[in-house]
Amino acid sequence: MASSSQSTEKVQNAKLWSKLAHSPVPSQNDVSKAHASLLPSLDLNKIEVRMNNLEGLSNGWRSLPDQVKARFEEKYGRIATLMRVKVQIPALKAMLSVWNPKYGVFSFNDIDTVPTMEEYQALLRIPYSLQNRIYLHLEHRQTWKRLAHMLGTPPEELKSKETAKGNTHGWHWTYLQKCLDQCLRKRWDKASVALALGIYGLILFPGPLGIITCNAVEVFWTVERQRINPIPAILAETLLTLTYCRQQGKGSLKCCSQLLYLWIISHVCHVETKGLTWYLDQPPIERMTRLVISLKNEQQWWERILSFNGHNYCWRKAVGLGPTRYDRCGANRAMSLIGITGYTSYTPALVMRQFGSTQSVINIKEYHQSLP
Repeated sequence: MASSSQSTEKVQNAKLWSKLAHSPVPSQNDVSKAHASLLPSLDLNKIEVRMNNLEGLSNGWRSLPDQVKARFEEKYGRIATLMRVKVQIPALKAMLSVWNPKYGVFSFNDIDTVPTMEEYQALLRIPYSLQNRIYLHLEHRQTWKRLAHMLGTPPEELKSKETAKGNTHGWHWTYLQKCLDQCLRKRWDKASVALALGIYGLILFPGPLGIITCNAVEVFWTVERQRINPIPAILAETLLTLTYCRQQGKGSLKCCSQLLYLWIISHVCHVETKGLTWYLDQPPIERMTRLVISLKNEQQWWERILSFNGHNYCWRKAVGLGPTRYDRCGANRAMSLIGITGYTSYTPALVMRQFGSTQSVINIKEYHQSLP
Protein backbone atom coordinates (compact mmCIF):
# COMPACT_ATOMS: atom_id res chain seq x y z
CA MET A 1 0.00 0.00 0.00
CA ALA A 2 1.15 3.54 -0.68
CA SER A 3 1.97 5.81 2.21
CA SER A 4 -0.51 8.44 3.37
CA SER A 5 1.39 11.24 1.62
CA GLN A 6 1.58 9.23 -1.60
CA SER A 7 -2.16 8.51 -1.48
CA THR A 8 -2.93 12.19 -0.89
CA GLU A 9 -0.74 13.14 -3.85
CA LYS A 10 -2.50 10.63 -6.09
CA VAL A 11 -5.91 11.94 -5.12
CA GLN A 12 -4.77 15.49 -5.83
CA ASN A 13 -3.58 14.32 -9.23
CA ALA A 14 -7.00 12.84 -9.88
CA LYS A 15 -8.63 16.14 -9.01
CA LEU A 16 -6.27 17.93 -11.39
CA TRP A 17 -7.48 15.59 -14.10
CA SER A 18 -10.92 17.13 -13.76
CA LYS A 19 -9.44 20.40 -15.06
CA LEU A 20 -7.09 19.07 -17.72
CA ALA A 21 -7.49 16.12 -20.06
CA HIS A 22 -3.94 14.93 -20.65
CA SER A 23 -4.98 12.68 -23.55
CA PRO A 24 -2.40 9.95 -22.89
CA VAL A 25 -3.33 7.75 -25.85
CA PRO A 26 -1.21 6.03 -26.94
CA SER A 27 0.51 5.81 -23.58
CA GLN A 28 3.74 4.42 -25.04
CA ASN A 29 4.98 7.76 -26.36
CA ASP A 30 4.68 11.49 -25.84
CA VAL A 31 2.03 12.16 -28.49
CA SER A 32 -0.33 12.93 -25.63
CA LYS A 33 1.46 16.13 -24.76
CA ALA A 34 0.80 17.55 -28.20
CA HIS A 35 -2.87 16.69 -27.95
CA ALA A 36 -3.65 17.96 -24.47
CA SER A 37 -6.94 19.85 -24.36
CA LEU A 38 -8.62 21.87 -21.66
CA LEU A 39 -11.92 20.69 -20.26
CA PRO A 40 -14.25 22.47 -17.88
CA SER A 41 -13.72 21.79 -14.21
CA LEU A 42 -15.61 18.68 -13.14
CA ASP A 43 -17.82 19.25 -10.12
CA LEU A 44 -18.74 15.79 -8.85
CA ASN A 45 -21.38 17.33 -6.61
CA LYS A 46 -23.20 18.29 -9.80
CA ILE A 47 -23.00 14.78 -11.25
CA GLU A 48 -26.23 12.89 -10.70
CA VAL A 49 -26.55 9.13 -10.77
CA ARG A 50 -30.24 8.42 -10.34
CA MET A 51 -31.58 4.89 -10.61
CA ASN A 52 -35.12 3.64 -10.78
CA ASN A 53 -36.94 1.92 -7.95
CA LEU A 54 -36.86 -1.76 -8.89
CA GLU A 55 -38.97 -3.16 -6.07
CA GLY A 56 -42.02 -3.93 -8.24
CA LEU A 57 -39.83 -5.45 -10.93
CA SER A 58 -38.00 -7.61 -8.39
CA ASN A 59 -41.26 -8.79 -6.85
CA GLY A 60 -42.50 -9.81 -10.27
CA TRP A 61 -39.32 -11.78 -10.92
CA ARG A 62 -39.60 -13.62 -7.61
CA SER A 63 -43.18 -14.58 -8.51
CA LEU A 64 -42.06 -16.58 -11.54
CA PRO A 65 -41.68 -20.35 -11.18
CA ASP A 66 -38.13 -21.67 -11.56
CA GLN A 67 -38.83 -23.26 -14.94
CA VAL A 68 -40.18 -19.94 -16.25
CA LYS A 69 -37.07 -18.17 -14.96
CA ALA A 70 -34.91 -20.70 -16.79
CA ARG A 71 -36.78 -20.10 -20.06
CA PHE A 72 -36.48 -16.34 -19.46
CA GLU A 73 -32.68 -16.57 -19.24
CA GLU A 74 -32.52 -18.77 -22.32
CA LYS A 75 -34.39 -16.10 -24.25
CA TYR A 76 -33.06 -12.85 -22.76
CA GLY A 77 -29.78 -13.76 -21.08
CA ARG A 78 -28.89 -12.86 -17.50
CA ILE A 79 -30.37 -9.38 -17.51
CA ALA A 80 -32.59 -10.13 -14.49
CA THR A 81 -29.48 -10.41 -12.29
CA LEU A 82 -28.90 -6.67 -12.75
CA MET A 83 -31.84 -6.04 -10.41
CA ARG A 84 -29.69 -7.31 -7.52
CA VAL A 85 -26.61 -5.19 -8.23
CA LYS A 86 -25.99 -2.66 -5.47
CA VAL A 87 -24.20 0.16 -7.21
CA GLN A 88 -21.71 2.28 -5.30
CA ILE A 89 -22.23 5.70 -6.85
CA PRO A 90 -18.81 7.01 -5.66
CA ALA A 91 -17.19 4.38 -7.90
CA LEU A 92 -18.95 5.74 -10.98
CA LYS A 93 -18.03 9.32 -10.12
CA ALA A 94 -14.40 8.44 -9.47
CA MET A 95 -14.12 6.70 -12.85
CA LEU A 96 -15.86 9.60 -14.57
CA SER A 97 -13.12 11.89 -13.28
CA VAL A 98 -10.54 9.97 -15.35
CA TRP A 99 -12.66 9.71 -18.50
CA ASN A 100 -10.92 11.00 -21.62
CA PRO A 101 -13.66 12.18 -24.02
CA LYS A 102 -11.18 12.78 -26.83
CA TYR A 103 -10.31 9.10 -27.16
CA GLY A 104 -13.27 7.53 -25.37
CA VAL A 105 -11.30 5.70 -22.67
CA PHE A 106 -10.67 5.87 -18.96
CA SER A 107 -7.10 7.13 -18.76
CA PHE A 108 -4.90 7.21 -15.65
CA ASN A 109 -1.19 6.69 -15.06
CA ASP A 110 -0.07 4.59 -18.06
CA ILE A 111 -3.43 2.85 -18.42
CA ASP A 112 -6.09 3.31 -21.10
CA THR A 113 -9.14 1.14 -20.55
CA VAL A 114 -12.80 1.05 -21.55
CA PRO A 115 -15.73 -1.40 -21.40
CA THR A 116 -15.81 -3.56 -24.51
CA MET A 117 -18.71 -5.26 -26.25
CA GLU A 118 -17.14 -8.63 -25.50
CA GLU A 119 -16.97 -7.89 -21.77
CA TYR A 120 -20.56 -6.68 -21.58
CA GLN A 121 -21.69 -9.76 -23.48
CA ALA A 122 -19.65 -12.01 -21.16
CA LEU A 123 -21.61 -10.60 -18.23
CA LEU A 124 -25.10 -10.60 -19.72
CA ARG A 125 -24.92 -13.58 -22.12
CA ILE A 126 -27.72 -12.14 -24.26
CA PRO A 127 -28.57 -14.53 -27.12
CA TYR A 128 -29.07 -13.08 -30.59
CA SER A 129 -29.48 -14.42 -34.10
CA LEU A 130 -26.45 -12.79 -35.75
CA GLN A 131 -23.47 -10.99 -34.22
CA ASN A 132 -23.71 -8.05 -36.64
CA ARG A 133 -27.50 -7.61 -36.46
CA ILE A 134 -27.72 -4.54 -34.24
CA TYR A 135 -30.17 -1.82 -33.26
CA LEU A 136 -30.61 1.02 -35.76
CA HIS A 137 -32.37 4.10 -34.41
CA LEU A 138 -35.26 5.15 -36.63
CA GLU A 139 -38.08 7.61 -36.22
CA HIS A 140 -40.73 6.18 -33.93
CA ARG A 141 -44.13 5.65 -35.43
CA GLN A 142 -46.98 4.29 -33.36
CA THR A 143 -44.78 2.65 -30.74
CA TRP A 144 -47.91 2.08 -28.69
CA LYS A 145 -49.10 -0.46 -31.26
CA ARG A 146 -45.94 -2.50 -30.85
CA LEU A 147 -46.19 -2.29 -27.07
CA ALA A 148 -49.82 -3.42 -27.21
CA HIS A 149 -48.86 -6.39 -29.36
CA MET A 150 -46.15 -7.49 -26.91
CA LEU A 151 -48.24 -7.10 -23.76
CA GLY A 152 -51.58 -8.19 -25.13
CA THR A 153 -53.15 -4.90 -24.01
CA PRO A 154 -55.77 -2.95 -26.00
CA PRO A 155 -53.92 -0.50 -28.29
CA GLU A 156 -56.34 2.36 -27.54
CA GLU A 157 -55.62 2.05 -23.84
CA LEU A 158 -51.86 2.22 -24.33
CA LYS A 159 -52.19 5.15 -26.72
CA SER A 160 -54.21 7.09 -24.12
CA LYS A 161 -51.67 6.29 -21.39
CA GLU A 162 -48.64 7.55 -23.34
CA THR A 163 -47.05 10.48 -21.55
CA ALA A 164 -44.38 13.09 -22.28
CA LYS A 165 -41.65 14.46 -20.04
CA GLY A 166 -39.81 17.20 -21.88
CA ASN A 167 -38.87 15.74 -25.25
CA THR A 168 -39.15 12.19 -23.96
CA HIS A 169 -42.25 10.12 -24.65
CA GLY A 170 -43.15 6.90 -22.92
CA TRP A 171 -45.25 5.22 -20.25
CA HIS A 172 -45.16 5.40 -16.48
CA TRP A 173 -43.83 2.20 -14.99
CA THR A 174 -46.57 2.31 -12.35
CA TYR A 175 -49.06 1.75 -15.18
CA LEU A 176 -47.02 -0.93 -16.95
CA GLN A 177 -46.48 -2.68 -13.65
CA LYS A 178 -50.24 -3.18 -13.42
CA CYS A 179 -50.06 -4.85 -16.82
CA LEU A 180 -47.26 -7.04 -15.45
CA ASP A 181 -49.34 -7.99 -12.41
CA GLN A 182 -52.24 -8.98 -14.66
CA CYS A 183 -49.93 -11.13 -16.78
CA LEU A 184 -48.55 -12.83 -13.66
CA ARG A 185 -52.09 -13.97 -12.83
CA LYS A 186 -52.90 -15.19 -16.34
CA ARG A 187 -49.98 -15.98 -18.69
CA TRP A 188 -46.35 -16.69 -17.83
CA ASP A 189 -45.19 -15.98 -21.38
CA LYS A 190 -46.63 -12.46 -21.37
CA ALA A 191 -45.33 -11.94 -17.82
CA SER A 192 -41.82 -12.76 -19.02
CA VAL A 193 -42.15 -10.25 -21.86
CA ALA A 194 -43.40 -7.55 -19.46
CA LEU A 195 -40.52 -8.26 -17.05
CA ALA A 196 -37.93 -8.11 -19.82
CA LEU A 197 -39.46 -4.85 -21.08
CA GLY A 198 -39.23 -3.41 -17.56
CA ILE A 199 -35.55 -4.36 -17.33
CA TYR A 200 -34.81 -2.81 -20.71
CA GLY A 201 -36.65 0.40 -19.83
CA LEU A 202 -35.61 0.84 -16.18
CA ILE A 203 -32.08 -0.60 -16.19
CA LEU A 204 -30.49 -1.16 -19.61
CA PHE A 205 -31.86 2.00 -21.28
CA PRO A 206 -33.09 4.24 -18.46
CA GLY A 207 -34.86 7.51 -19.20
CA PRO A 208 -36.53 9.92 -16.78
CA LEU A 209 -37.18 8.23 -13.45
CA GLY A 210 -40.19 5.95 -13.52
CA ILE A 211 -40.68 6.22 -17.30
CA ILE A 212 -40.31 3.45 -19.88
CA THR A 213 -39.39 5.52 -22.93
CA CYS A 214 -40.46 4.94 -26.51
CA ASN A 215 -36.77 4.50 -27.32
CA ALA A 216 -36.46 1.63 -24.84
CA VAL A 217 -39.63 0.04 -26.20
CA GLU A 218 -38.27 0.23 -29.75
CA VAL A 219 -35.01 -1.45 -28.74
CA PHE A 220 -36.89 -4.18 -26.93
CA TRP A 221 -39.21 -4.66 -29.90
CA THR A 222 -36.26 -5.33 -32.21
CA VAL A 223 -34.78 -7.72 -29.64
CA GLU A 224 -38.10 -9.51 -29.27
CA ARG A 225 -38.96 -9.70 -32.96
CA GLN A 226 -35.62 -9.71 -34.79
CA ARG A 227 -33.27 -11.13 -32.13
CA ILE A 228 -30.79 -8.31 -32.65
CA ASN A 229 -27.66 -7.86 -30.55
CA PRO A 230 -28.43 -4.97 -28.12
CA ILE A 231 -24.94 -4.85 -26.58
CA PRO A 232 -23.57 -2.17 -28.99
CA ALA A 233 -26.51 0.13 -28.15
CA ILE A 234 -26.06 -0.45 -24.39
CA LEU A 235 -22.35 0.37 -24.65
CA ALA A 236 -23.01 3.37 -26.91
CA GLU A 237 -25.28 4.95 -24.29
CA THR A 238 -22.58 4.40 -21.66
CA LEU A 239 -19.88 6.12 -23.72
CA LEU A 240 -22.21 8.95 -24.77
CA THR A 241 -23.24 9.86 -21.22
CA LEU A 242 -19.66 9.67 -19.91
CA THR A 243 -18.47 12.00 -22.66
CA TYR A 244 -21.36 14.43 -22.20
CA CYS A 245 -20.90 14.72 -18.43
CA ARG A 246 -17.13 15.10 -18.73
CA GLN A 247 -17.34 17.74 -21.45
CA GLN A 248 -19.98 19.73 -19.55
CA GLY A 249 -18.36 19.27 -16.14
CA LYS A 250 -21.77 18.32 -14.74
CA GLY A 251 -24.90 16.41 -15.67
CA SER A 252 -26.68 13.14 -15.12
CA LEU A 253 -25.21 9.74 -15.95
CA LYS A 254 -27.93 8.08 -18.00
CA CYS A 255 -26.85 4.58 -18.85
CA CYS A 256 -26.91 1.10 -17.39
CA SER A 257 -25.15 2.03 -14.14
CA GLN A 258 -25.36 -1.53 -12.84
CA LEU A 259 -23.44 -2.95 -15.77
CA LEU A 260 -20.84 -0.18 -15.74
CA TYR A 261 -20.32 -0.73 -12.01
CA LEU A 262 -19.78 -4.48 -12.49
CA TRP A 263 -17.22 -3.71 -15.17
CA ILE A 264 -15.40 -1.27 -12.88
CA ILE A 265 -15.08 -3.67 -9.95
CA SER A 266 -13.97 -6.49 -12.25
CA HIS A 267 -10.90 -4.45 -13.21
CA VAL A 268 -10.02 -2.37 -10.15
CA CYS A 269 -11.17 -4.70 -7.35
CA HIS A 270 -8.82 -7.50 -8.34
CA VAL A 271 -8.60 -8.97 -4.83
CA GLU A 272 -12.36 -9.07 -4.28
CA THR A 273 -12.99 -10.55 -7.75
CA LYS A 274 -10.13 -13.02 -7.64
CA GLY A 275 -11.16 -16.27 -9.25
CA LEU A 276 -13.99 -14.71 -11.25
CA THR A 277 -12.50 -15.38 -14.66
CA TRP A 278 -15.28 -15.12 -17.20
CA TYR A 279 -15.41 -18.54 -18.78
CA LEU A 280 -18.37 -19.37 -20.99
CA ASP A 281 -19.61 -22.13 -18.66
CA GLN A 282 -19.06 -20.09 -15.49
CA PRO A 283 -20.99 -16.81 -15.78
CA PRO A 284 -19.67 -14.55 -13.01
CA ILE A 285 -22.52 -12.07 -12.70
CA GLU A 286 -24.37 -14.05 -10.01
CA ARG A 287 -21.32 -14.18 -7.75
CA MET A 288 -20.41 -10.57 -8.45
CA THR A 289 -23.75 -9.35 -7.05
CA ARG A 290 -22.78 -10.88 -3.70
CA LEU A 291 -19.31 -9.35 -3.45
CA VAL A 292 -18.55 -7.13 -0.48
CA ILE A 293 -16.54 -4.08 -1.59
CA SER A 294 -14.89 -2.21 1.27
CA LEU A 295 -14.41 1.07 -0.62
CA LYS A 296 -17.08 3.58 0.43
CA ASN A 297 -16.33 7.10 -0.83
CA GLU A 298 -14.85 8.85 -3.84
CA GLN A 299 -11.44 9.37 -2.23
CA GLN A 300 -11.07 5.66 -1.47
CA TRP A 301 -12.06 4.79 -5.01
CA TRP A 302 -9.62 7.38 -6.39
CA GLU A 303 -6.81 5.93 -4.33
CA ARG A 304 -7.61 2.43 -5.52
CA ILE A 305 -7.84 3.47 -9.19
CA LEU A 306 -4.64 5.50 -9.13
CA SER A 307 -2.70 2.74 -7.37
CA PHE A 308 -2.59 0.78 -10.64
CA ASN A 309 -0.13 0.87 -13.49
CA GLY A 310 0.16 -1.10 -16.68
CA HIS A 311 1.82 -4.01 -14.85
CA ASN A 312 -0.58 -4.62 -11.96
CA TYR A 313 -3.89 -3.56 -13.54
CA CYS A 314 -6.36 -6.41 -14.10
CA TRP A 315 -6.49 -6.24 -17.88
CA ARG A 316 -8.22 -9.37 -19.00
CA LYS A 317 -11.32 -10.96 -17.50
CA ALA A 318 -13.31 -12.26 -20.46
CA VAL A 319 -11.89 -15.45 -21.98
CA GLY A 320 -13.30 -18.30 -24.01
CA LEU A 321 -15.65 -16.05 -25.96
CA GLY A 322 -14.94 -17.60 -29.33
CA PRO A 323 -12.97 -16.26 -32.31
CA THR A 324 -15.18 -13.21 -33.01
CA ARG A 325 -13.66 -9.97 -31.78
CA TYR A 326 -14.28 -6.48 -33.07
CA ASP A 327 -11.28 -4.17 -33.00
CA ARG A 328 -11.78 -2.09 -36.15
CA CYS A 329 -14.20 -1.26 -38.95
CA GLY A 330 -12.48 -2.21 -42.19
CA ALA A 331 -9.24 -0.25 -42.25
CA ASN A 332 -10.51 2.25 -39.66
CA ARG A 333 -9.39 2.00 -36.05
CA ALA A 334 -12.56 3.67 -34.83
CA MET A 335 -16.00 2.09 -35.02
CA SER A 336 -19.39 3.77 -34.74
CA LEU A 337 -21.78 2.56 -32.07
CA ILE A 338 -25.44 3.54 -32.38
CA GLY A 339 -27.46 4.12 -29.24
CA ILE A 340 -30.96 5.37 -28.59
CA THR A 341 -29.87 8.99 -28.14
CA GLY A 342 -27.05 9.26 -30.67
CA TYR A 343 -23.91 7.58 -31.93
CA THR A 344 -20.32 7.62 -30.75
CA SER A 345 -16.88 6.37 -31.71
CA TYR A 346 -15.57 3.20 -30.12
CA THR A 347 -11.93 2.21 -30.47
CA PRO A 348 -11.04 -1.16 -28.95
CA ALA A 349 -7.71 -0.93 -30.79
CA LEU A 350 -6.63 1.38 -27.96
CA VAL A 351 -7.22 -1.28 -25.30
CA MET A 352 -5.89 -4.46 -26.89
CA ARG A 353 -4.44 -5.61 -23.56
CA GLN A 354 -8.01 -6.29 -22.42
CA PHE A 355 -8.14 -8.98 -25.11
CA GLY A 356 -4.84 -10.52 -24.03
CA SER A 357 -2.98 -8.93 -26.95
CA THR A 358 0.02 -6.64 -27.10
CA GLN A 359 -0.83 -2.96 -27.29
CA SER A 360 0.75 -1.40 -30.35
CA VAL A 361 1.39 2.31 -30.87
CA ILE A 362 -1.51 3.94 -32.67
CA ASN A 363 -0.96 6.33 -35.56
CA ILE A 364 -2.76 9.35 -34.13
CA LYS A 365 -3.25 11.07 -37.48
CA GLU A 366 -4.87 8.00 -39.01
CA TYR A 367 -6.92 7.50 -35.86
CA HIS A 368 -8.45 10.98 -36.01
CA GLN A 369 -9.18 10.57 -39.74
CA SER A 370 -11.14 7.40 -38.97
CA LEU A 371 -13.39 9.01 -36.37
CA PRO A 372 -17.08 9.16 -37.37
